[in-house]
Amino acid sequence: MGLREEEQHRRETLEKYRHSPCIKEVEGWPESEAKDSYLRDLERLKDVIHSKKLGYGSYSMSMIYRKLKDIYPQAHVAFERELGLRSRVCLVTPR
Repeated sequence: MGLREEEQHRRETLEKYRHSPCIKEVEGWPESEAKDSYLRDLERLKDVIHSKKLGYGSYSMSMIYRKLKDIYPQAHVAFERELGLRSRVCLVTPR
């Protein structure tokens, strides 16, 4: 696969997984500072998982990934399932 095809594949993958049922669920919760913080963390975790799947990454990204994965293990599993890295989708609830 050439460089041009790889970049096209990356853009298509990002667009395909832009919307997440897990994040959509959290967006429906009542407004609060905790919800906003949780939502930011979920979006960051989702973005890092997508970037890793596409082959992007750095030491700092790995550290962010590890931290968020440990804090939100259920969300991590749900996002992997959305990406097809696992077989079933589950509900995301904060710890």
